[in-house]
Order: sequence, then C-alpha cells, then structure tokens
Amino acid sequence: MQKNLTAILIGCLFVAFGKLTAQTKDPKSDAKSADAKIKIFLNCNRQWLCDEEFLRTELKMVDYVRDRFAADVQVVVNTQFSGGGGDQNDVAFVGLQRFSGKNDTLRYFNNPTTTDDERRRRLLQFMKLGLMRYIAQSSLAEKLQINFTEDDKAKADQASAPARDTWNYWQFSLGASGFFDGDKNYSSSSIDFNVSANRETEKSRFNLSASNNFNHNTYTVSDTEKVSVNNDNQRLNTSYVQKLSEHFAVGVQSNVRRSVFENIDFSGDFVPRVEYSFLPYKKFNSERVVLKYTFGPQFQSYRDTTIYEKKREVQLQQSLGIIGSFNKTWGSVNIGATFTHYLSDIEKNNLFIGGGISWRVFKGFQFAVGGNFSFVHDQLSLPKSGASRDDLLIKRRLIASTYNYFMGVGFSYRFGSIYNSQVNPTFKGLNYSLNF
Repeated sequence: MQKNLTAILIGCLFVAFGKLTAQTKDPKSDAKSADAKIKIFLNCNRQWLCDEEFLRTELKMVDYVRDRFAADVQVVVNTQFSGGGGDQNDVAFVGLQRFSGKNDTLRYFNNPTTTDDERRRRLLQFMKLGLMRYIAQSSLAEKLQINFTEDDKAKADQASAPARDTWNYWQFSLGASGFFDGDKNYSSSSIDFNVSANRETEKSRFNLSASNNFNHNTYTVSDTEKVSVNNDNQRLNTSYVQKLSEHFAVGVQSNVRRSVFENIDFSGDFVPRVEYSFLPYKKFNSERVVLKYTFGPQFQSYRDTTIYEKKREVQLQQSLGIIGSFNKTWGSVNIGATFTHYLSDIEKNNLFIGGGISWRVFKGFQFAVGGNFSFVHDQLSLPKSGASRDDLLIKRRLIASTYNYFMGVGFSYRFGSIYNSQVNPTFKGLNYSLNF
C-alpha cells in the first residue's frame, strides 16, 4: 500500500512538471498575446459593490493585474450613497506608464430600486466606455466594433416621458426583518420595522426615518435557571439641510428615541447645524475636509432614577467636529474628531477621535490600519441602582465607563503572475446574503 501511494505521488509530480514545462515552451507567444491587451488595475472604495469576478468574466478585452504598479490604466470606483438609498458612482480612469497623463472620469447614478445585477452591469457599461480611449491606441483596436441600437419601444418611452418628476424627488420606503438563532443553551430573536421618507436635490436634502426594534435573548444557566434579556429600542430621526454655496451649508436635525439598555424612556432634541467644506462639494467623491457645528436643547426622561438623582431633565448641548476623507490611486485616508459637551457642565463631555488608512506601499504590498477612541464623560442616563454581575456579562444595561476604543491593523503581500483575468467557477460552494 505504501509503495502504491509513493508511486502515485511521483506520478503527480511528473504531471505537474510536464504542465509547467508546457507553459514555458513559448514565452514569446505569451508576451505577444499579453501586449495585445492593455492591463488594468481595478480599485473600488466600497469593495462589496464591485463584482470583480463578473467583470473579469464579461470584460475580456483587457487584462486584469493584481497591482497598480503593473497596470497601464488604474480604474478607481468611488461610490457615495444618497439619503434616498440610491448611489452615485464616479469611475476614474488614471493613465499609467505609456498612458501617463491621460485621465478621465465618468459619473452615473443608481436608483434605490436597482438590483445587484443591474448595478454590476451598469458598472461594466461605464468601464467599457471609459476604457475605449486607451484600447483605441492598442493593437486590439482593429478588432473593435461600435454599435448603437435604438428600438421602437425606447423611442416611444422617450416621446411619452413626463416633462417633470411627478413625485417631485420624494422617495419612500417600508420594511421589516427578523433574525432568529440559537442552540440548546442560548436563543436570540430580533424583529425590526422601519419606514423612511427622503427628498434629495442638488440644493437641499430632507431625511426622515423611524425604526422599532424588538430584541430578546434567553440564556440557559442550568436546568432550573434561565436568564432573559429584552433590549427594545425605538428611533425617529429627521434632518433638513440647505446648500448655500459650494463650501457652505446650514440645516436642522431632530432625534427622538427610547432605549431599555440605556435606561432612556424618552429622549428628544432639536439641533440647528452649520457646515463648512474647505473643498468644493463637487469633489466629495474623491476628497473632502468638512468642519461642522451643532447647538440645541435635549430633553430626556429616564426609566429609573439616575446617578445624578434625575428622573427627567433638559440640557443645552453643543458639538464641534471635523472630518477629512481622501480616495487616491495609492489608497485611502479617513480621519475625524468630534467634541460634544453640555453647557451646564463642560466636564460632561465626549471626545471622539478616529480614522483609518489603506496604503499600497509598493508593488504587491498593502498596509491598512484604523480605529477610534472616545473619552466618555456624558453618561447622564446611568441608573442609580447600578448593575449586577449578570447585567455586566450579558450587557443587559448600560455600565459606567470613561472610555471605549477599537483598533485594527493588517497587511498583505501578493507576488507571482501579474495577471488576474481568469475565472474558474468550480467548487464555489454556497454563497448567499440577506439584504433588507
């Protein structure tokens, strides 16, 4: 048996060696074939929105490479979401090496009702459009054909299209979802209801959203003891903003909520906002530096008496923050800081500092680090009765803390063949997701 296994392994090695030999017999023909196509490197700021496997399968007139340093053209896809649920996409084409200095940007918008398949096909369409100028300068140009087809239905639709938007840019949404999981010792159920109304134009934006969450967890400690936790919460958020110029905007926001976990029976505020953008708003997809200020009253009613002997109170609160976000060909940088405090006592404050960077340092090597830190001194709703051991372990109620933090760091290094155009569909397994 052992001799047979050895013979099989030796046979496999010979087969593998034969294939490697076959692949290197005619390097000139491989190089010639590769030179016929331009090499692109695809970079999406929201990776989950780019179906790269689909793009590599459908767009065969280019070669995909795994690093921008090996590419002729870098394709940068920047996606930003609108208040109504749609998304605006800027597809930037950055010429490298022989195409250095030849850059272009195309923009398109997906409606909230756009399906995942329609979204990826629109990206495919605009990638084809943007790559034409580069492919036209390659030897592959002779094989291209450009066609335009307009059928009778499209002409009829265009002729009957309304002169104005009958909904006047208003969009509405209703939704519900439920998640259930568990085992012999634990069970969890979460049911959500939500509704929203949004209107967004170039000059103004109105958002209203309401949600109701029922969350129930059960822990089996022993045959005779079970611990149940209900953490229901309700929220109503609304905001209006008016853009006054390419750098300046004003608005107002109001938030109403109830949270069992935070000991809040009712919380409501009304907060005017002022925002100044150091860069023109039209550049927000690729770079932004924004300073914002808010000021207004906040009313809170508590389920249990707080550590400050309060059952309800009204406070004036103000906040000052700055954010910076940059999406470049070499990676992205996001940083921000916000300081919030109550006017009655400046020591009741919260300072948030956070950010992250993703950097392609050199060919094949990528580094990313990110995180945030908050100094917390504004937990007005802490219950006077304190928290039990069970409360602490299963997070049944808010616990006093003076800070919280998160941090992540990682790197990757890829080497080998520069090409990344082939797709093998075998043994892909089960892949699904639920998006509500």
